[in-house]
Amino acid sequence: KFPERCGEFDRDKWHEISAKLPTRDMHFCIDRFEYPNRKGEYPYVLMDWHEAGAVCKAQGKRLCSEDEWTFACEGEEALPYPYGYVRDVDACITDKPWRPFQGSWAAFGRGSEPTKRELDRLWQGLPSGAQPKCRSPFGVYDMTGNIDEWTRSTKPGRQSILKGGYWGPVRTRCR
Repeated sequence: KFPERCGEFDRDKWHEISAKLPTRDMHFCIDRFEYPNRKGEYPYVLMDWHEAGAVCKAQGKRLCSEDEWTFACEGEEALPYPYGYVRDVDACITDKPWRPFQGSWAAFGRGSEPTKRELDRLWQGLPSGAQPKCRSPFGVYDMTGNIDEWTRSTKPGRQSILKGGYWGPVRTRCR
């Protein structure tokens, strides 16, 4: 039944598999909270990849690569969920029902009143850091759920990729 969810991952089996995987050093910083990186504030939404990159650049930062984002989510142990191996339905905001968009925000423009009203109707997210259990081993909050996050793709021919997922039936794990 959609959305399909894994309740618990086999830790021992994963350790056996992951012990054989190649590793590499990574040196980067990542914000603890979703942009604007302030606990208790709602994250910015409806920003495209180019806009997100420009906002980072203006602050002397950059978008993470998808590998950096994944590592920040799963930690050294490559956890399936940012908080461990067992799914906790209350840890992160990942199970709210999908609400279909009514109309076309493109027809009205992103900042128009009809679009703002529709986004208010659709929004089910929380302020950044509102769920203390939705925290990665490195102390980064809301990596799964709440909003989609732009990253730089590491796959040839792809410029960007969304990570994290919002509150609906989408990505609920670090990978």
